[in-house]
Amino acid sequence: MFAFYGLGRGVPCVFHLSLFSFCSLFSAGWSTKQVITKPSIHTTLFFSPANRSGCFFLFFFLKGSREMSRFHVNGKVIQQVDLLKKRKWSWRLDVWPFSILYLLWIAIVVPSLEFFDAAILFGCLVAFHILVLLFTAWSVDFRCFVQYSKVKDIHHANACKITPTRFSGSKGVVELQVRKIVSINPRSTTNIADMEEIYFDFRKQCFIFSKEKNTFCRLPYPSKESLGYYLKSTGHGSEAKVAVAIEKWGRNVFEYPQPTFQKLMKEHCMEPFFVFQVFCIGLWCLDDYLYYSLFTLFSLFLFESTMAKGRLKTLTELRRVKVDSQTFLVHRCGKWAKISGTDLLPGDVISIGRSSGQNGEDKSVPADMLILAGSAIVNEAILTGESTPQWKVSIRGRGIEEKLSSKQDKSHILFGGTKILQHTPDKSFHLKTPDGGCLAVVLRTGFETSQGKLMRTILFSTERVTANSWESAFFILFLLVFAIIAAGYVFKKGLEDPTRSKYKLFLSCSLIITSVIPPELPMELSIAVNTSLIALARRGIFCTEPFRIPFAGKVDICCFDKTGTLTSDDMEFQGVVGLSDNVDLESDMTKVPLHTLEVLSACHALVYVDNKLVGDPLEKAAIKGIDWIYTSDEKAMPKR
Repeated sequence: MFAFYGLGRGVPCVFHLSLFSFCSLFSAGWSTKQVITKPSIHTTLFFSPANRSGCFFLFFFLKGSREMSRFHVNGKVIQQVDLLKKRKWSWRLDVWPFSILYLLWIAIVVPSLEFFDAAILFGCLVAFHILVLLFTAWSVDFRCFVQYSKVKDIHHANACKITPTRFSGSKGVVELQVRKIVSINPRSTTNIADMEEIYFDFRKQCFIFSKEKNTFCRLPYPSKESLGYYLKSTGHGSEAKVAVAIEKWGRNVFEYPQPTFQKLMKEHCMEPFFVFQVFCIGLWCLDDYLYYSLFTLFSLFLFESTMAKGRLKTLTELRRVKVDSQTFLVHRCGKWAKISGTDLLPGDVISIGRSSGQNGEDKSVPADMLILAGSAIVNEAILTGESTPQWKVSIRGRGIEEKLSSKQDKSHILFGGTKILQHTPDKSFHLKTPDGGCLAVVLRTGFETSQGKLMRTILFSTERVTANSWESAFFILFLLVFAIIAAGYVFKKGLEDPTRSKYKLFLSCSLIITSVIPPELPMELSIAVNTSLIALARRGIFCTEPFRIPFAGKVDICCFDKTGTLTSDDMEFQGVVGLSDNVDLESDMTKVPLHTLEVLSACHALVYVDNKLVGDPLEKAAIKGIDWIYTSDEKAMPKR
């Protein structure tokens, strides 16, 4: 139930109409139930002429509900998908009901009440309308209820509400799209049929509707085939297959919209705390506190613009992460051709090796790919944080019936974003590379690569937070109880005085209630957060969600991974212990048998890259500890 109260002379009048409840919208916006309802409402308006103050009531009664069409995805990113159809603008629940209410105000309230009382009622109606519009921006569930209708048939839907899994971000509404593609058998060159795909893109991942499973599934990539299938791969055999692959998977790029300062500023200005502060400033202006109000408003915009500028700088830094501009030899249509790394497609067979840019910096691997022939030493520090180079070998010698597993077969996969330090070709494979690189087949591109998953985690994994928290909300609600009691007392005493201005009385009661939240509180928190951001930026640390910084003050236990944090990956040689009865550590290498020194100097996988010895830190420490040297031609010898 909800009621509006207006002051002035009342005229008996009763209306009965059927419309959707806006009181129930608030609960719909915060509901966590699995069944979304579309309530049917009966509304009754009546005026009471009992006294001069009068009362204007608007009641909403809720009846009936119906379950919404829903798909349970049960994936790592998305939990469920709800089908929606966007309402026409005139039939949205934040348009036509208020149009009726405005007409009723003009036709009934204006002729019946005094000007001041009618103006107060109109102001309440406008404020309620604005609040509904703001809730459509604050709550995804509320926006879906107001601006969309539920549908049962997927062919009638043009949008869907996405509910992510826990710790995978917040809910969102995305457009449902349809495309026609030509399905081609990867093991032949004949077309099967034209297929119609219903899909949507959610946070740089494509989900396709599967009629067999009757749900949405992630866009499949050729990353779980048998090893024999990969060993027989020769790339896309025709231009038709290339065109289909481009249509299906797109280009190998990290494309995400760069928000403008205006968009970020609008996002900050739409926050509930900021809206409340602007409302309070408006009340102060009405109470003749003009200069103080304008200065406070200027300070608010100044602090929020500073926060938006900092976020924009951080997001600009993230956009610098992209696929390196380099060309590769790719086997397409039965021949080798030079193709840009941004044009690579899943299923391409390419020649890849160590490559450097103009400044001598190593270029990164453009996509996730499986080594078919050859071997490579790779630096995966960008993904794992481990500085120890990893040895990658081909899948030759493995069982051809075995299925590829990205977790178990990491030693055969070059992950996107990593850097090849050294490579060795295999000249005995049936498909030879013309430039002496390793032969590999592309598994995943774009945001589906290991580097792309890392980017998605940074951009979309967590909900955006603001300056307020549940603790401050509880504190404010506690104070609000006393403020409402005080405002009610002032209002009651004010009505007893017929000479007192109702305008001033209404304004005083509003100021009493709004004074519970000091406007300086968010500004003070913004100052503290800005100071922290500046200190972090000086150390090269950027933060996409600044208001998560105060949460660090609650941390009392920290867990670190050992390597590079609590310990170093540099090892120091202490000595040698033999198998004899003498188990004492021998640190003087002149007393150690020659055969022992030869074993320590020869059993390793060290290589020279750019006149620098790279490899396992343990093996490097052993060579250094026994006082031997390792030359670039892969020979070990004593220094003297």
